[in-house]
Amino acid sequence: MDKVGCYIHIPFCEKKCYYCDFTAFAHLEKRIDGYIENLLREIRMYRNNMDIAIDTIYLGGGTPSYIDEKYIGQIVDELSKFSLDIREFNLECNPNSIDKNKLSFYKNLGVSRISLGVQTFDDEVLMNIGRNHTGDIALRDIELIKEFGFDLSFDLMLNLPGQDFSSVKKDLEMVKQLKPDHISWYSLILDKGSRFYYMDKKGKLDLMDVDDEVDIFSYLVDELAKIGLNRYEISNFARAGKESIHNKKYWDIGGYVAFGLGAAGFISNKRYTNVRNFVKYDSLIKNGKYPIEEENFLSLEDREKEYIIFKLREVEGINLRKFEEKFGKDFLFKYKDVVNKFSGQDFFTVDENFALTKKGMSLSNEFFVEII
Repeated sequence: MDKVGCYIHIPFCEKKCYYCDFTAFAHLEKRIDGYIENLLREIRMYRNNMDIAIDTIYLGGGTPSYIDEKYIGQIVDELSKFSLDIREFNLECNPNSIDKNKLSFYKNLGVSRISLGVQTFDDEVLMNIGRNHTGDIALRDIELIKEFGFDLSFDLMLNLPGQDFSSVKKDLEMVKQLKPDHISWYSLILDKGSRFYYMDKKGKLDLMDVDDEVDIFSYLVDELAKIGLNRYEISNFARAGKESIHNKKYWDIGGYVAFGLGAAGFISNKRYTNVRNFVKYDSLIKNGKYPIEEENFLSLEDREKEYIIFKLREVEGINLRKFEEKFGKDFLFKYKDVVNKFSGQDFFTVDENFALTKKGMSLSNEFFVEII
C-alpha cells in the first residue's frame, strides 16, 4: 500500500490579503456548512476507490483556523477511515484566528505543527498588505502556540510595499528572539488576479530594487544559519530534524492526495487540480463525480524534468546515483550542455550530488529554463 501525503483546502478567510491569488474567499460564512459536507463526500469518494495509506496531513487555505474547530474534527474523523501512519500533521493559521480552546482542540486531534501566517512584524507594512492583525497580535499567538507544545513554523515575506532593509532586520531580530522550529521566508510574487498585480500595472506599488532584494535575502540566509535555522529549500529554513516532511513530498515528486476547492494532487503519475468554483464543486460532488477541473498524466520525461527542478530547489540538490536509478540516465552526461554553460560561475557544486550554490539558487530560473 502506497504511503502518500494529504492536502486539504479550506477556502475561507476573514479578509483577502492584497497579494493573494489563492482559492480563498472572505465573507462567505454561509457556505461553510455546505462546503464541509461536500468535502467529506469527496474524501469518502476517494477512500472507496483507492487503496492508500496517509502519512502526512496538511490543512491549508484560506485560513483553516478561521472556521469553527468542529469542522476540523469532522475532517480528521473522515480521514481516520483511511489507513493512517501520521508522521506530520500541519495546520495553517493566521494571527487573530486562534485561541486556547482551538489550540487545545487541535492538539487533541493530533496536530503536530502550526504554520502561522505572520508575513512581517512591522505594523505599517501589515496595513499596506491588507492584513487584519498587528505585530503584537502575532507575538501573542506565537506564545500561545508554544504554550501548547506544537512545532512552531511561521511565514515571513520580503519585498512588501513600504518594506526596507531596516524593517526586514527588525523581522530577523524577532525570529532570533522567538526561536521557531521552522520558517518560510518568501519574496512577494505578483500573481495575476491579486490586488497587487493590478496596482503594480498602474505603477502604484513601492517595491524594492531587484538587486537589493537579492542582497537582502542573501544576508538573511547567512544570519539565519547562525541561529541554527539552516536553509534546506529556496525559501525554507529549519532546525535540524524540523524540516517539513509534507512539503518534501512535493520536492521529491512523491504522491499526495488533495481534497477541496482548487486543491492540487499527484497520484499514480497523474497531476490533477480541482475546480475553484463553489457551484461547480457542489454540483460535481452531489452527482458522485470527482471535482477535477484539469488532469495530466506525466510521461517519464515529464517526471524527470519536474524532479530536477524540484530537487534543485533543495540545498542538498540531486543525488546523482539516485537520479540514475530513478530514470536510468546519467544526469551530468544528459545535461552536459546546460552544466557546461553555467560552469565556472560559482553556480553549482558537484560531488555525489549536483546542487546549486547560494548564487545559483538566486538565479535558479535561468538554469531551469535551460533544462526545460
